[in-house]
Amino acid sequence: MAPRTAEPPSLLIKLLVIKKMLFGGVMLAVSVMAALGWGYHDQVVAFADSYLLNPEYGLVRWVVEHLANAKPQVLGQVAALTGVYGLLIESAAVGLWLGFVWAEPLFIALVTVLLPLEMAEVLHHPSPSKVLLLVINLAIVVILTTHWLRGRSHEPPMAPAP
Repeated sequence: MAPRTAEPPSLLIKLLVIKKMLFGGVMLAVSVMAALGWGYHDQVVAFADSYLLNPEYGLVRWVVEHLANAKPQVLGQVAALTGVYGLLIESAAVGLWLGFVWAEPLFIALVTVLLPLEMAEVLHHPSPSKVLLLVINLAIVVILTTHWLRGRSHEPPMAPAP
């Protein structure tokens, strides 16, 4: 079993984890939709417009709208990439929730990896919701990185191997 941190995650970190778990679930849904095909494109777009109110889910709407007529190989790549990312973010979120030491750096890396895409989106197609999303994700990275580094500085040094 993987080692756990000394103290459970704070309420703020749990809230951040829940937010990203929802996003990871949406990424998994996109993966499944891409893998199964786009025969129900109109229904998927209607669902995205009706239920995905958070600006972060605009990415899902964009994927649905722009890849509806994509070639099967492209849909396969989308399914693989979104599926892997969704599984990784879900695993890291659950691990962080449970206090596993490996989860926090993985979670930070997974949130950080999308920041350049979000920055490019803000630069090319600025909107208040996109700017807000970027600020929220930057705050998540700063909060978690600070928490992780603070926790590492309080860890006792590892004993040398015999």
